[in-house]
Amino acid sequence: MSRVAKISNGPNKVMVTVEDGTGFIADAAIITVPLGILKANLIHFEPKLPQWKVDAISDLGFGSENKIAMQFDRVFWPDVELLGVVAPTSYACGYFLNLHKATGHPVLVYMAAGRFACDLEKLSDESAANFVMLQLKKMFPNATEPVNFTWFLHCSYYLFHVSFLNSVLMSKVFN
Repeated sequence: MSRVAKISNGPNKVMVTVEDGTGFIADAAIITVPLGILKANLIHFEPKLPQWKVDAISDLGFGSENKIAMQFDRVFWPDVELLGVVAPTSYACGYFLNLHKATGHPVLVYMAAGRFACDLEKLSDESAANFVMLQLKKMFPNATEPVNFTWFLHCSYYLFHVSFLNSVLMSKVFN
């Protein structure tokens, strides 16, 4: 995988330059990158993007969602897609995604969003796992402890601006 560093648009050609300096020349290019890449100005455009495009990029927004995957020795929850957690405020709302339905493995993924997702990252691994288990035990008092868990962090992860497939998360849980 190479990160695009620069896109130069000439009269008849486009040159895409990656981090190591390698350039790729084409008659045209269709640029599809995550909004975070554009907001962080991680790609240098020549000529510069028109101001109306820069303003549009600035005006668009997106949020953070962290995932904490927990693998258990057995399934103790109902055979549903999602398990919700009702919080007293919208700040700490989260939900569990049941991966057992799709994979056959006893795995739940806790999804935390917004400011709460970023605040959750400030906890130690043990504290975060304890918090998630507390949420799970509100629904299932007899929930067993996970045999394995892993995070997928969006707020502090250095590649936050890049899109990832859930296969990255799944490979961390099952390998």
